[in-house]
Amino acid sequence: MKRKHQKPRNLQHNHPLLRKGGPHEKTGKAKRRNARQALRKAWFSLITYCVLKENHINPSIR
Repeated sequence: MKRKHQKPRNLQHNHPLLRKGGPHEKTGKAKRRNARQALRKAWFSLITYCVLKENHINPSIR
């Protein structure tokens, strides 16, 4: 039986730049920005809570 002629190999198949493909995810910069925003949100909600609590306990302080 005669062998089939093999196709030439695609040399770009395992190219280093093509290895970085995969599932899409947030960039490092976006992750850092989201972390900063979450920290600021938590900090300001804590400050607001403390200020409101302080004013409700002792309303004469203003």
